[in-house]
Amino acid sequence: MTESYIPKWPRFTFCGIENPPMEDSEVIMVPVPFDSTQSYRPGSRNGPESVIDASRYMELYDHQLGWSPVDVGIHTHPGVEPVRGDAERTLERVEGVVSALLSEGKFPVVVGGEHTISVGCVSAAKRIWQDLSVICLDAHCDLRDRYEGSRFSHACTSRRILDLTPDLAILGPRSCSEEEWDFIQERGLNVSFWREGDARDMVREIESVIETQKGPVYLSVDLDVLNPSDLPAVGTPEPSGPSYADMVKILRKAVEALDIVGVDFVELTPIPGDARSQFLAAKLIYKLIGLRFHPHSAHSRG
Repeated sequence: MTESYIPKWPRFTFCGIENPPMEDSEVIMVPVPFDSTQSYRPGSRNGPESVIDASRYMELYDHQLGWSPVDVGIHTHPGVEPVRGDAERTLERVEGVVSALLSEGKFPVVVGGEHTISVGCVSAAKRIWQDLSVICLDAHCDLRDRYEGSRFSHACTSRRILDLTPDLAILGPRSCSEEEWDFIQERGLNVSFWREGDARDMVREIESVIETQKGPVYLSVDLDVLNPSDLPAVGTPEPSGPSYADMVKILRKAVEALDIVGVDFVELTPIPGDARSQFLAAKLIYKLIGLRFHPHSAHSRG
């Protein structure tokens, strides 16, 4: 791709490997450093490079899965340059890049950046699969129609996805506005709130919702869905939520039960001097790739 809005960064590759040719890679990492509508802590524009940097220090053999997921071929795409102050034009750029990758049969892993970028990813996938379903793992419902004057605020992401497809499940939220609550009840939306109590019960409930999804699925992971005691570096942390171990169980179920065609991990906002969040995010992304492309999975070649 030669578009002028694709800069020559990040400085590193995911996993710290010599970047394999795109044509030889199943997985394409797409950094999108967009950070324009954050309502609390800014800085998610620094999330993609911090996660890619942290990934250079992971062990590439996953002893739990029994293989090195990097062997599938993970190409780190140059970052998508945002249009400053213009979310809609930024989403058009994201849609263009992701659409081209999906058309080539690649599995995009988009790393943000704020959650708004997911709208561009879903729009790209919807071009190819009219029966597309979407799962958002998120601490917030993001169902406002407009926030702070913008229809493309990070607080409106799920609402804009609903404009593209009615088949949306929101899993793990711990808060919502009255406007969102009324909208959920009015539309009968598929929202599974994370309740206080036994996390194992909540994980099982989320797994049961996942099993009901049909057709090709795009998966969006807002990292604030995780308990902030595990991953504090997000734009808007919310108390409670799944642990890293819970998230691995949820992702494992998603990969086993669904045809996941693309994924994003968004909202990581690095905290100076505290690298644990980007290391967890890098590990979670690598685990998802390992599960999705495991040699014995239904998605593996041959």
